[in-house]
Amino acid sequence: MRTSRAARYSPSIGRWIVRGLFFLLLAFALIFLFGELLRRRDYRQHFSDLRSTLVTFEEQHIETENGHDILAVRLTDDRGLAVDGYLKTPTGEIEPRLAFLILGGVRTGRKTIDYLDSIQGVVLLALDYPYAGKKSGLSIPEFLLALPSMREAIIRTVPAAMLGVDYLLQRPDVDPERIILAGGSFGAMFAPAVGATDKRIAGVVVLFGAGDIQSLIRLNLDYPAMISIPAGWLGAVLTAPVEPLAFVGEISPRPVFMLNGKNDPAMPERYSRLLHEAAREPKTVRWIDTGHVTISSTEFHQLVIAELTQWLEAEGLIASTISE
Repeated sequence: MRTSRAARYSPSIGRWIVRGLFFLLLAFALIFLFGELLRRRDYRQHFSDLRSTLVTFEEQHIETENGHDILAVRLTDDRGLAVDGYLKTPTGEIEPRLAFLILGGVRTGRKTIDYLDSIQGVVLLALDYPYAGKKSGLSIPEFLLALPSMREAIIRTVPAAMLGVDYLLQRPDVDPERIILAGGSFGAMFAPAVGATDKRIAGVVVLFGAGDIQSLIRLNLDYPAMISIPAGWLGAVLTAPVEPLAFVGEISPRPVFMLNGKNDPAMPERYSRLLHEAAREPKTVRWIDTGHVTISSTEFHQLVIAELTQWLEAEGLIASTISE
């Protein structure tokens, strides 16, 4: 005996469908509210509370090239946080020098010390990010499952960078009054938060940075709005602890140097200007006629290093190369 269509789609099934949709909408609403709480939280005191103490450091000499020693380092604090990095320091006579603490790209590793290797006679410490998970080629389920650990790594980057300052301060070849934080590419997102939190940093360099991460993510995603809009919001929740606009103004009264490309498709001018406007004096803003450059490009060494060197000289952080 056949079951009629009316029997198969009974009112009880309809009620279950309605209830399912209701609970689904409720779940999305709760996720949104929880995300907004995380996004709008003030993380400045939280980062201060995460301040830890450098307990041990390990150094392994890798090689000597062009009058510089290159070492692999591992720093560990009293809370169990461990961060790896690379140190490049001039060989020979030990004397207090300008030191750069560098935050670069996600997978640049040792190459990050090449950011500033054209500036001679300085100590360079490039740190990796405290994230051990898979960094590329993630499926959507893998990405969603990795979100908590990614967010934790974003938060832990700030105390990890402060460990780098601890390490530099105990080195006899570093001038404690001339430790500069430099963030480029991905690291530009973290530099304002680290610089604002650690007052021992004498100045901050932000290369190709911008503000309003949510809009930047949406802009850089080549997907329809139904995907890019929620993805941008989710990215904003994930990176809210270090949103540059919330921190760049707190670097003052220490100087901040910001450099951007006029034709950078990844960092449009309007978002870079948001960051520039949020910064307080003393600040130096420079624009170069190029797009988004990488540390391996000719433009980086010819244009970026030239602008940065001029700023260092103007701030009295290095001796002028111009003869009187």
